[in-house]
Amino acid sequence: MQRRVWATKERIYSSIIEELKKAPLTEITDRNIISKAQVSSGTFYKYFRNHTDALRELENNLLKDYSFVLNSDLKYWHVEKLTMDSNSVKLIQNNLNNTFKFWNKNNDYLLVLVSKNSDKYFFDQLISETELQNKKILAKCKTKTKIKITSDKLKVDAFAHQLAAAEIESFIWCYKHLDYMSRNEIKEAVAETITNAPFNLIMQKNVA
Repeated sequence: MQRRVWATKERIYSSIIEELKKAPLTEITDRNIISKAQVSSGTFYKYFRNHTDALRELENNLLKDYSFVLNSDLKYWHVEKLTMDSNSVKLIQNNLNNTFKFWNKNNDYLLVLVSKNSDKYFFDQLISETELQNKKILAKCKTKTKIKITSDKLKVDAFAHQLAAAEIESFIWCYKHLDYMSRNEIKEAVAETITNAPFNLIMQKNVA
């Protein structure tokens, strides 16, 4: 039974993505999704109030998965080994494996959900979740390295947010160019962004 429900919802999710590829969310209707998913109205409304409700469930499911993989990757980070050189790029590449797998698996959905046709909720939540994990890294830097980090909470929050925005924008840009970039090139590009973006304010300039 659960498998059947999951398969039905997946058809609805997929239909939302296909419709968002063609038109903005404001122009999509429940009828569009029901027809595309080839489900009855009764079935659709059994699970969702409307198509935006279905979209939000899809977004939250992906965000839950993203939070899990990002947290599972970052808990293994050894911040005391981070420096501003190629070794750090390699270290970051090797310690974001689950996050890259998440983007590889879901990039078709993710790129649509962060596009101008969708709502801003998903993009903002990606940034917010990444920012939360970055704060954990900064906290580790304070306790495990000799790097001086400001005790000003607003500055720390700003650093974490800037880095999160740089990371997500880098993922988005790279996966939009999959025809021209290999998976390894994407990993290297994202790792370089993390190393050289706002993170250098902390790692290189020893912000006080």
